[in-house]
Amino acid sequence: MPLMSIIGCIEYEKEIARILAEDKTIEHIIVVDDSSSSELVSDLKHMGVKPKVLYPETIPPGLKKSKSFNVLVTLQDDTVYKSPQHLKNETCEKIKFYGPVSNGVLMYSTSCGKLLQEEGVDFHNSKFILELLSEDDTNNSAYLKEKLDECLAGSARKREKQNEAKSLDMEEKHRVCYNRLKDMILTPKTNS
Repeated sequence: MPLMSIIGCIEYEKEIARILAEDKTIEHIIVVDDSSSSELVSDLKHMGVKPKVLYPETIPPGLKKSKSFNVLVTLQDDTVYKSPQHLKNETCEKIKFYGPVSNGVLMYSTSCGKLLQEEGVDFHNSKFILELLSEDDTNNSAYLKEKLDECLAGSARKREKQNEAKSLDMEEKHRVCYNRLKDMILTPKTNS
């Protein structure tokens, strides 16, 4: 079974942890060790999941061909939000690094996905599936722009209580994207 990589904004660390903890089909959750991963590792352990923590250069190359379904998670820390261009560059570099070792990459960051779409970044010819969260209504559009603006402004990571309903809605959208990508990479392609 294949490997799914999740490149997520640190803003959505809690949502990522909850979605991964509820998926009992994952054999191993691998968290890339860096300054932004400690809270994710702690939350996963608190939810009864024991992730493997590895440095990028120590990720086993055979995960993509493993017999079990594995998920690799790397988070974007606050330093990538210096400017829209810096965010785009850093995100593209992560996609280029983790994409080839993965069957699919989920951009677990609405603002990064939106920025990549606006900039015309194209990974369609890659040998992995790239799943970006789409904006399908104006309420979410406004919220996504607000989140991107907050990230770029370097505001506090934790959301206010007033945004909790929007956060749950976004978590459900990410869950749908996660499940859609998982289905695509676990279902063998049929030759017709």
